[in-house]
Amino acid sequence: MNEPKNELARIGAPFVDAEIVEEQGASLRPDMMNAFEAFLQMDVAYGDPTSDTIAAYRREVGFWVKWCEKSGIDASEARRGDVEAYKEALKRAGLSVATRRHKLSIIRRFYAASQKYALIQVNPAEGVKGGKDLTAPEDKIKFLAEQALAALLAAISSDSISGIRDRTIVALMAIHGLRRIEVHRLNHEDLQLEGDMAYLTVNGKGNKLRRVYLREDTFATLQMYFSAKANAGYTAKGAVFVGHGNNGRGHRLSRQALHEVVSKYLNIAALKRNGVSCHALRHTFGTLSVSGGAKVEHVRDAMGHSKLETTSIYIKAVERAKNNPANFINVTV
Repeated sequence: MNEPKNELARIGAPFVDAEIVEEQGASLRPDMMNAFEAFLQMDVAYGDPTSDTIAAYRREVGFWVKWCEKSGIDASEARRGDVEAYKEALKRAGLSVATRRHKLSIIRRFYAASQKYALIQVNPAEGVKGGKDLTAPEDKIKFLAEQALAALLAAISSDSISGIRDRTIVALMAIHGLRRIEVHRLNHEDLQLEGDMAYLTVNGKGNKLRRVYLREDTFATLQMYFSAKANAGYTAKGAVFVGHGNNGRGHRLSRQALHEVVSKYLNIAALKRNGVSCHALRHTFGTLSVSGGAKVEHVRDAMGHSKLETTSIYIKAVERAKNNPANFINVTV
């Protein structure tokens, strides 16, 4: 009967340390936490999860446990009704259907790990859905038109090392389609030359590597930033984008810092609105490149999508705008 539980010891499941207890809440049973840690190491991303992914899973379980504690619920003994109440709390907080689905899926997988090792009989999150999103994928895309993107870049001054850095960050997201996490991970060693072309080896989702070839103007801006860093005494190794102020000087910019950089210039250019931030710049790349005539399979490869269907949403978005049925009505308002 205890065989599944003993398996945790056999596979070397990492017993949680004080930091994880603090993240996930002290009310969780240690054996359930160990089962979850084993799941993170063996089952997430085919057994090769990034540190960011593991941290995200732990964080979501932590949010759930803290909510349980405030609600007088023992997360180790939670029932379906408790998870449904959490779902409603997420809805009242204004979180999107996609976000609610993501959070609940991690809670479901947390309890599934305990089920696997016979620590619990019933998964309280099984069957609890985040809601139904009726919005078409192409209608969810937030992007900047070419004129707006030009205005955004014009709002970034190149008179300082920080300005050159920020212009490069925006260019990599909006002109080359890099994710925020990919910009965050970039190292000097990722820049390579191939004849007269320059490319970045980008570390994407699931640690998948891909080449992203740079336009001449983007490469020139990146070189300008490297020169500015060298003149200021920064190392030419490791993190590309670092802090230049008193706080975090020389240290890799966090993802939150990248968000703040992009939001700053969106506000300056009067382009900031709900849903328009770093990922909207990536959508800008996908939409404008397809609209300009780029082949969808080339856009897929540049963005690091695993399926062509994912990239096809940009085609649908562009075609919907171009083929507006209202334009076929020959009556003036």
